[in-house]
Amino acid sequence: MDFFEAINSRYSYRGAFTKEKLSNDDIEKILTAGIAAPTGMHIPTTSYIAITDENLLKELSYIVPGKSVLTATFVIVMLTENKSMMSGMNFEIENYSAAAENILLAITSLGYATVWTDGTLRSPSINTGVRELLNVPSHMTIRAVLPIGRPVTPLAPQVKEQISDTVIFNKF
Repeated sequence: MDFFEAINSRYSYRGAFTKEKLSNDDIEKILTAGIAAPTGMHIPTTSYIAITDENLLKELSYIVPGKSVLTATFVIVMLTENKSMMSGMNFEIENYSAAAENILLAITSLGYATVWTDGTLRSPSINTGVRELLNVPSHMTIRAVLPIGRPVTPLAPQVKEQISDTVIFNKF
């Protein structure tokens, strides 16, 4: 799948996955895509917990709700670390967002699906549960859970806005 096809084919999948496991090669490609994302001032702030262990995946599904987490054979938990630059700026959110988008596109291009799950992590009980289950250090922020797999029922991407609806050329 080429780059623009991946962009236009990507969608958020909240349904059940098949039992097919991702190959180690595909897992590496997906993680490498995240690591290859741009970072502010070349200072990486994003880390990843790659979960393939069936028992750990099952325990995670008790904490993070949803069919996709319950049936995923691979989950990436994205973490960030606040690393302020000399100027006091921090690119933690920007770095993580760029990495997440690279990962989403890699997943799509390999024929898998996922959903960028971050809203549920704002619940203190869910966030604490994930932190304790995965032994996440207190100085790191849990940003997203990405359940990954082959969808049982593939969906079509939603119709997006057109350039004419969202872009103003040159001046407002």
